[in-house]
Amino acid sequence: MQRAHLVAAFLTFAALCVGVSALSVSRDRHATLDQARREFSATAHLLDEHASRAIEAGDAQLRMLLDALERWDRRDPAEGRRIQAAMRARAERLPQVGGVWALDAQGRLLLDAAEHPAPPRDLSARDYAQAHMAATQGPPPGLHVGSHLPGPSISQGRFTISRALRGEDGTLLAIAVAGIQNSYFSRLYGEAGWGEGARLALFTGAREKLAEWPPDSGVEPPAAAWPQPWDPPDGPAVVEDTRITAARMLSGLPVVVVASRPLSEILVPWRERAAWTAAISGGILAGASLLFAFALAGAGREEAVRAELLRANQSLDERVRLRTAELERALRSAETASLAKMKVLATVSHDLRQPLQGLAAFHELLLKEAPNPTLRQLGAMASASLQAGQRLLDDLLTLSRLEAGVVPVEAGALPLAPLLEQLAAELRAEAEAKGLRLTVMPTAAWVRSDPARLQPILRNLLSNAVKYTAHGGVVVGVRPRGDTVRVEIWDSGQGIARAELGTIWEEFYQIGNPARDGSRGAGLGLSIVERTARLLGHPLDVRSRVGRGSVFAVTLPRVPAPAVPPSSAAPCAAEPAPPVRSAGRLSGRRVLVVEDDPLQRNSLTLLLEQAGAGVMAADSFDSALASAQATLQAPSAILSDYRLPGGTDGLSGIQTLRGILGRDVPAILLTGELSADLVRAAKAAGCLVLTKPAPPNRILSALAELTAGADAAA
Repeated sequence: MQRAHLVAAFLTFAALCVGVSALSVSRDRHATLDQARREFSATAHLLDEHASRAIEAGDAQLRMLLDALERWDRRDPAEGRRIQAAMRARAERLPQVGGVWALDAQGRLLLDAAEHPAPPRDLSARDYAQAHMAATQGPPPGLHVGSHLPGPSISQGRFTISRALRGEDGTLLAIAVAGIQNSYFSRLYGEAGWGEGARLALFTGAREKLAEWPPDSGVEPPAAAWPQPWDPPDGPAVVEDTRITAARMLSGLPVVVVASRPLSEILVPWRERAAWTAAISGGILAGASLLFAFALAGAGREEAVRAELLRANQSLDERVRLRTAELERALRSAETASLAKMKVLATVSHDLRQPLQGLAAFHELLLKEAPNPTLRQLGAMASASLQAGQRLLDDLLTLSRLEAGVVPVEAGALPLAPLLEQLAAELRAEAEAKGLRLTVMPTAAWVRSDPARLQPILRNLLSNAVKYTAHGGVVVGVRPRGDTVRVEIWDSGQGIARAELGTIWEEFYQIGNPARDGSRGAGLGLSIVERTARLLGHPLDVRSRVGRGSVFAVTLPRVPAPAVPPSSAAPCAAEPAPPVRSAGRLSGRRVLVVEDDPLQRNSLTLLLEQAGAGVMAADSFDSALASAQATLQAPSAILSDYRLPGGTDGLSGIQTLRGILGRDVPAILLTGELSADLVRAAKAAGCLVLTKPAPPNRILSALAELTAGADAAA
């Protein structure tokens, strides 16, 4: 770059810097004034609303007094005392009202809230009396706002509002007057904190001052800002001389509220910002001057350096572009593979649940009809295989949901002791059968976690410790570590080789099971544990020595125990369904089964009929409605699949059928989908969700509970 170019660039930059600074300061001043105008328009609006409410409350007092005067029989002195007492009581409840009194048609004092009987006084010369007594032609005035009454100062006096009582022919009968305390407005304005230079005031339509703040500040009615009949009701504030002033006419009242503030006070923040802007601009220019001097000194070397940097930059850009393209291709490939795996896992898991549900029902029916002990033994073995398959499906679906990031987390404070004792109680029988000691060390620690997600993590780790320990025992302990605690599970099992410590968290990996013995699980447990712990933000670690045992640990955030702990902070273990006799359990009940798969529909029909239920089976809700209308019988309960043909799902079908039948029929959704959104929607609709393959006894028990109060003969 040549020297002339550097000089031109510096001068251009300096001009731009000064110009931008000046423009910024000018725009800031304009914005500050606009903001002040809006603020004082809003202030005037607030004063308008406050003054309107205050005067309207006094006007309501006048209207009630006129109603009492119209009904007053002046021959009854007791009635006069009652009216006076009511006037005084109502006036005392209104802080803005400084007195209420009534005049007769000649302007003489008739009633006074302060004393009774009222002293003889002629008030006909007062402006409020003249305003109503002089109205002999034209429409009589409504509410009249008068000038302030005498006082030490305007802030300590009061102005009046008055109304007249007239006969049917327009004859003046009486005048009701209320004195409005100027100090009520002055005190409120003074507490509002609008700034030391603010001036707030009330004027009559004739520009006579009624109240002001600060007291005795001599606020004058504005000229340019005074509202005219053609002005909009929410006009902006205007700059008048050295102040910003906003004025508003009260709706329906001859009163104007005025708010103003000096420009010198409003522009204080702007001046500070302008000073800072000037200082910053000066600093920038000083720095630019220094850089300019260095640039001139190195102008000769700059071109060579720039050329070298340009070549190096082009080479680097090319390498970065190529490497970025490679990484993007690898990332897309990994994402595609991961999505494909999750889709396959979710689809296979769902589709396999469908036939397993029918298999479970037919298996239950075969066991009940098979008196041969050998067949019963074979049936029990088949049941164990069926349960193992279901566990594998559950693990696959859980893994796919964790990888997809759709597992909800609801963290809260919970004590560890009940949760650990519960898990130990579940596994103590298995441990004792192997001759192991299962010990849980006492703890009073509270942690923050999602109990529904933490429980499977600890259950899996504790179950593995019992499973892979042949002699000795298993110990569960909790160690505090600053703001965290470590839940540690020690076992005296076979241990894990150092080379395998990093691979035990992978899917389908099992130590010492090369033959893939299905009774030892599918190798998904620790993979689910690792992903769930990562979702919760709970670090996992493991230490192990071959032949000596292992220690698995989960680190949890520690929280203080509440002053009044809840009755139960750990999730309760699901109780096994008690053995039930199916025959006669649903006797007299009519169950509507909606299932598009013929095999499953038949298996459920046979299972329910064996339990004594009358079954209406249909492949869609349209067919179910037709059956119900043909038999003129509403079902006692609905058992429906979720995925149905024709674009209708089971939940919407249940709600539609309930609306047509006009009954909130108990319903169960039997589905192979494990969606948190579906569970929430079913709960909101009052439906129970059972996951396929559901045990037949669980289906029968749920239907029996839902229809327990139904009339069997209905």
